[in-house]
Amino acid sequence: MKPRVWVSNGKNTIAIPQESLPAVIASIEPAVADIVAACAVQPSQGLLGLPTNTPLSLHLPAGVSRSNCGLSEDCFFTVDEADSMLDPGCPLTALGLGVKSKCALVIKVEKPAVFETVAETAAKPQLLPNITAEEAYKQLFSLVLLDTESENRRVDGIPDLLYSSQIYDDEKAIGINMPVDELLKIKQDTIVLIGVSGCGKTRTCYDYGRHRWCYYFDCTKDIDFITMINLLEGRNPRAKTEESQHEFEEYSKACIRSLITGRMIVLRTILVQNPNFKPFEWFCMQRSRRSRILFNTLFLQLVSLPPAVSGKIFIDSKEKFDGRVMFDESQRLLTVLELDYRSSKPEQRGIRRNKLEDPRSFFSFMAACIVYFGFKSIWCGTHMRIRNMELMYSAAGMKAADLYVFSRFTYLKPSHILELCQKWIHHFQFTKNCAVFEEMSNFLQGRPRFFISFLHKLVTSNDISGSFRNYRVHMTTNADSTLAASAPYYFWKDRLDWTIEPVNTLVKNAFQRRLVSDTLVKLCLAFLFGDRKCIAFSHDLDLVSTCLVMVECDEERKWTSTMAEPMVLCAGINYLSDEAPEVMMDHFAQKVFAPVSALSLSPQERGHVMELIIALRFIQGWWLESECSKFLPAWVKAEAIPKPDGFLDCRSEQNGKMFIKQLQEPLFPYVLLPAVNAGPDLRYSIFSCYCKTTSTRNSMSTMYVSTSDVQKNLATMKPSNWYKPQTGLQEQCSKAVENLRLVHLRFELPDTAPSVKAEFKSHEDKDGYVICVNLESEFALAFFKRKFVEQYKAFVKRVIDK
Repeated sequence: MKPRVWVSNGKNTIAIPQESLPAVIASIEPAVADIVAACAVQPSQGLLGLPTNTPLSLHLPAGVSRSNCGLSEDCFFTVDEADSMLDPGCPLTALGLGVKSKCALVIKVEKPAVFETVAETAAKPQLLPNITAEEAYKQLFSLVLLDTESENRRVDGIPDLLYSSQIYDDEKAIGINMPVDELLKIKQDTIVLIGVSGCGKTRTCYDYGRHRWCYYFDCTKDIDFITMINLLEGRNPRAKTEESQHEFEEYSKACIRSLITGRMIVLRTILVQNPNFKPFEWFCMQRSRRSRILFNTLFLQLVSLPPAVSGKIFIDSKEKFDGRVMFDESQRLLTVLELDYRSSKPEQRGIRRNKLEDPRSFFSFMAACIVYFGFKSIWCGTHMRIRNMELMYSAAGMKAADLYVFSRFTYLKPSHILELCQKWIHHFQFTKNCAVFEEMSNFLQGRPRFFISFLHKLVTSNDISGSFRNYRVHMTTNADSTLAASAPYYFWKDRLDWTIEPVNTLVKNAFQRRLVSDTLVKLCLAFLFGDRKCIAFSHDLDLVSTCLVMVECDEERKWTSTMAEPMVLCAGINYLSDEAPEVMMDHFAQKVFAPVSALSLSPQERGHVMELIIALRFIQGWWLESECSKFLPAWVKAEAIPKPDGFLDCRSEQNGKMFIKQLQEPLFPYVLLPAVNAGPDLRYSIFSCYCKTTSTRNSMSTMYVSTSDVQKNLATMKPSNWYKPQTGLQEQCSKAVENLRLVHLRFELPDTAPSVKAEFKSHEDKDGYVICVNLESEFALAFFKRKFVEQYKAFVKRVIDK
């Protein structure tokens, strides 16, 4: 058996993946390289932030020779001046991210020691058909000799952060309400976790395992569970009769009992050997690969026993268990044997022409069995849908009060992320990149997966700014199609279909499918540009599995959805701008050109919406369109300005940091909506926009921008007036634009004041250029498109006529 190499920084000890061993060997002095000869492979790049060939000094325990320390005894190496971006206190050091400067690094070579079972080396006993329950238990016990001293907290050799108690402790220490704390208080026997992908459902299950005993099943990965499904599919009668269906359903119950009994036997055996065994040690053990092999062996032995024998073992073992049975990824049960079980209602159990008249799924059947067996349970999965709850009610004849639907998972706020970065990022790196971390904290707020996934990017890079920019681009644009399973941009692409194709097979009705798309768009626009109010929705709409919304269920079982995560919103606006720009323009047109009434938009609100429309056109890259580019001078075209990666809403920003940063960085990739007192209403690259609009219900004279507002527009076009009330910021603005050539877009809609209209023409302005835009200009037709301009003119005429 090959030895494994372990790395420790004095606090965390983890195993190095096989593919990383070359770097370890390359970092060890040739004189001691024989210690890891059993793992020898070709040298490669450095590991853990260490450059290749970093010298390591050897420290051997007394009486231990080099020749045998790699196979029998511990052998230690230390390295000085090992620098890394992440502090050793960060849980991600368990992923091999390195250690703090001047902190000792220990490399230890030892034999593997992970939940050895005699099942791998000893012959399995053959259980006889007429065996007694006592005899069967003794033979099954012989399969369960385990080494319970060590813990397995790894997945395929890689440390798994789901096991990290430090993440739980750190998050709780900064005031995050942990979902598991509420989950532990729930009294109902059946709990269903419903939430968007990445919100923390599986993490909450793992955290539950820290506090309480549970039997945990991954319905897509656990070997015994997969074996059970295969057995049931093999025994499923093609021609349904009363006799064959009864036999099949009784066999299904026996399989479910045997599945749980295997875990009960193992836990009972361990507690006899070690009464101090902890719930989380048991949880970790269940996730061990070797333990899962053992569970499968036990399941096959149990299911082969006579029902009376396996039933007695099940009852005897169950009496001593006070916990929950947990089924993760339980959506798998909706797609297997989905029409092969009779209804739980007596009047709906008929069979006609060898088919069930009112079939139900294995999910419904198994849920009923778990309730009938008297277990408390937790069910969750990425695509567990709200309407599936009806299956659980009907499955076991439960009342709504008997089932608790849990949906309140962690939403990381910017302040949370910033505090965690302070804890987990090397102090020097955090201080050096403080502005980047502030920007990142705002953008990554929301489900925990976004933040943790970004931290993983720092494994291979010390360029925080570059890593964040790349991560943002890959998550919110179509830059990398290989991320279709994890990038919100592709969630929008896959979930939103304007030809009214089904978002999922559960929504059969075309009208309902339309509602799914409409609801997603309304949420996106409401949280980007509107009142940020949640939207109530029917459980028939499969919004959860779109992975784009956060959902919550109140005490009256009414469902609401929100879309507050900036990453999702940015991806949505980018996708809609790329694929359905007319949808966005139509949505805004309905707001801007609604009939004027006491409830319609005020002139100020209408101007605000127009700013958002202009922002949308920038995201679409209007200057790259041939019908628009002809209005630009040659020097602007020569700049080859790319489309932005998204936009930043900084209207509430007080310190002007992002505004100055955009001026100073020519390649700043985002459209910026600056603070009200900044000057421009919108900035991107060399473009600055200034928008004035007006309209009233009964005054024809104010259907144009007044002379005083025109003068204000002209004044704000001068960089010397930007952030004028704040002297320090104003000086920075003036300095930043000294060598810049700017294009000023002067929007005065629907028209400019008659007294200055003769001067309202696009023109060169010193080193820059000014484009004047009203509804009569040719540029307006190219920029807003003809349909929008005509709608605007029709609106103006209605107001005047009225």
